[in-house]
Amino acid sequence: MPNFTKQQLRRQNIVTIIVIAILIIGGLVIHGWFNHELLPVDTSDQTKRVVVIPKGTTDKQTGSLLKKQKLVRNAYVFDYYLQTHKTQGIKAGRFYLKRSQSTPQIVEKLQQKPTATTNTSE
Repeated sequence: MPNFTKQQLRRQNIVTIIVIAILIIGGLVIHGWFNHELLPVDTSDQTKRVVVIPKGTTDKQTGSLLKKQKLVRNAYVFDYYLQTHKTQGIKAGRFYLKRSQSTPQIVEKLQQKPTATTNTSE
């Protein structure tokens, strides 16, 4: 076992503290970014958009569909949210969604019974 001088140990401790600080800061930045991606795309847009989820659509495909319609900020975050929040699964069917809804609100809506009518005034 090598003998380290006090100066070498001090440097090693400083490097360790810096690495830990970088990891903590990186984790906080990623967490903040993730939470931002869950926010509504446009809080002022109350327009209802018709979204049809075909039967057999995967969570990733649903995320891509919602991203294309500008209802979620990030398809990957949508998919990750579904995987990590023990959701009951997305239902197939027609849904009315708004850009002012957050990803958790959209997921909650997509787990409910789809809308049977074409009435957009709901």
